[in-house]
Amino acid sequence: MKDFTTEKIGIDWRWVEKELLTKDRISPSQRTIRACARECLKKARSLARPLVSAKMKEITRLAPGHVEIEGGIIFSSKRLPRYLKGATRLYIFVATIGGDLETAATKSMTRGDVLRGYFLDKIGSLAAESLAENLERAMRKHHAGRGESVSMRFSPGYCDWPTEEQRMLQRAVDFSKAGVRLTEGCMMVPRKSVSAVVGIAPAGVFTKAHSPCVTCPLKDCDHRR
Repeated sequence: MKDFTTEKIGIDWRWVEKELLTKDRISPSQRTIRACARECLKKARSLARPLVSAKMKEITRLAPGHVEIEGGIIFSSKRLPRYLKGATRLYIFVATIGGDLETAATKSMTRGDVLRGYFLDKIGSLAAESLAENLERAMRKHHAGRGESVSMRFSPGYCDWPTEEQRMLQRAVDFSKAGVRLTEGCMMVPRKSVSAVVGIAPAGVFTKAHSPCVTCPLKDCDHRR
């Protein structure tokens, strides 16, 4: 991809820490738990290995029920074409923090250190989300300078887009360049990885960074943003 680089995309560790402490309601008075969380954050920073593999593809057909891109790759979803309406290109990526942090979390759990295992696992999920979010932000800034607008990302597993569609993303983007592979059930390994598509359109098409979750009735979805 000639017009955008992912080399400087990283993890916002301040955001990860804030989210961890806030979502788990860890107050300053919980000194032991807070100290454990911060110890795990320090360890996570040393173990995370952020990598991104991405491609920009022309959209050749945007029709009810599917999106077709160059190369004859078709994504099947009723919601995706509506979400990408007006886009002319599709930026497809997989971002991962690697598998070392996940391994450390599993080892802690196996030893019976449940709290550390839980924190390391949670931090890994937040770090992967931060990496994907930072990539999306950098893209938005880059394309705004070119007079273009950018949608929020949309991933297999969101709404009616089946997880099995990961196979189609893998046809478009070489997951192995980021050290990611798919299981037979289309789960990504390492698990702390995010794959998604982002629509690129002329200025004014995507005027606000609206989440696709805004109009979704599934309030308890694990992917809700």
